[in-house]
Amino acid sequence: MTRPRRWVPIAAAVLALALAACGRSAGSAGSTAGNVSPTKGLTATTAAGTKPVASVVWAVYRDVNSLDPIFAFDYPENTADSLMCESLLRQSPSGALQPGLATVTHPSSTTAVYTLRPGVKFWDGHPVTPADVVYSLNRAADAKLGGFYPLVFQRVKSIAATGSNQVTITLKQPDYWLDGELASMPGIVIEKSVAQQQGKNYGTPAGKIMCSGPYMLKSWTPGVGVVAVRNPHYWNTAVRPQVQQITLKGVPDNNTLTSGLLTGAINGAYPGGLSTLNQLRASKAVRVTQGPGWSSDLFIVSNFKGVLGSVKVRQALSLAVNRQSIINSVYKGAALLPRWIANPGTFGYGGQVFAKAYDSSPVLTQNLAQAKKLVSQAGATGKTITIGMSSQLSDIAAVAGAYSSAAQAIGLKAKLHSVSAQNYINFFTDPKARAGVDGFLTINYGDYADPAALLSTIVLPGGSQNYDNYNDPKTTALLEQARGTADPGQRAALVAQAEQLAVKNLPWIPNVQPVSVLITSKNLTGAVASFAYMFAPWADSLGGTG
Repeated sequence: MTRPRRWVPIAAAVLALALAACGRSAGSAGSTAGNVSPTKGLTATTAAGTKPVASVVWAVYRDVNSLDPIFAFDYPENTADSLMCESLLRQSPSGALQPGLATVTHPSSTTAVYTLRPGVKFWDGHPVTPADVVYSLNRAADAKLGGFYPLVFQRVKSIAATGSNQVTITLKQPDYWLDGELASMPGIVIEKSVAQQQGKNYGTPAGKIMCSGPYMLKSWTPGVGVVAVRNPHYWNTAVRPQVQQITLKGVPDNNTLTSGLLTGAINGAYPGGLSTLNQLRASKAVRVTQGPGWSSDLFIVSNFKGVLGSVKVRQALSLAVNRQSIINSVYKGAALLPRWIANPGTFGYGGQVFAKAYDSSPVLTQNLAQAKKLVSQAGATGKTITIGMSSQLSDIAAVAGAYSSAAQAIGLKAKLHSVSAQNYINFFTDPKARAGVDGFLTINYGDYADPAALLSTIVLPGGSQNYDNYNDPKTTALLEQARGTADPGQRAALVAQAEQLAVKNLPWIPNVQPVSVLITSKNLTGAVASFAYMFAPWADSLGGTG
């Protein structure tokens, strides 16, 4: 769901080669006619490593802010938590849901029973118990704690331990989104006694955490990084990580990242919008892998009381943006022109239904003449829009520049409001940071492979990314009906209709659709390459090459 779910200043950058392999050029309409998967040719995971590795440095775009899963709302936090912690269910690299710490059954449309797998235990050797599960889920659901996930539990009536290894969730009404969410950050289980003892220090540099994953926290020093080491007593004996230590380090500058990857000072990253991608592709020092992407490059409309409150002005701005230029300059040809807010890589169920509806939707293209007419009709000529951005994040800065040029080309004025890379996340989390800003840029995503996972956070009243109370009754009705629909095909049809309405009303404006990019040192392999790395252990099979 994103959270800022995610704001994401990361624009993936590798679709060109994958699309060439599919027989179409990057940036093309990318027809899915004939049920051809729009993610054909992409790699979900890389071959498992076979050699032990003492230490790996892994780059994220900024320092980690929290290791508490209820506050994981962006790439660095998700990457850290998914490395070390585990959720009730797990997302496979393909996006399919699998057992995690538990298996699940659904005795009725309003009952879900989660049974803990044999032998699951925390790093300290204590067993994972139903009490830990109930505590963790209730904690994620508690709005008073200030986490990002209370709406996930909106339809939950009760969460109770119903056996020595069993937890039952009773629903107020059917919710076919919940299992996907419990395979992500809201479903991560932490040890109750440790969290209670740590209090407000839990998940901060001043405290500690206690999870159950294949890697465990060794240290966290702001400005240096989060250091995780292999858990020698990991409960799942089928998983034997080859890397002894992984350091997650904030690296906001693309040139620094590139230099580090080429010299071996940095051994891996999931970057986006990387201007040096072609240089890295050509290097013998690193390996570039393209995986299915679940994220979307978007312009967030955060102020509906200003100029962008007019749907005609939003439509005009969308018509004015030169998306092909963004594809060429920011993504180096590695992205698709969009049709919906959702990336087609999110079609994790109801694939044929989604593909048909997506293919029938028009590609968003540039039309300056029509855009100027809409601005004039809205009485907005000469009015100013303020765009939140960061000059320290090259992809964000480039797309902000494209929007500034687009606005000026159709009779609007544009003002760029720049903040530091470290503070860019505040646009998503702090209303004060958004004050006076009409919109800002994101590479955003949902928590699981469903277009509704992201869309629901944007358009539903009270949604975690509905920043200025956007409300379209038709879209809301479609999504609420989808949430309670058991049949995957019928559910997909409802979500597709909601996507088609959203791309007409433009609560957010789609820019391009990136894929997931994985870059590793040439002698490393085994990392998950799809966007699933954000929600499930991604380094279980990481190791040296044969």
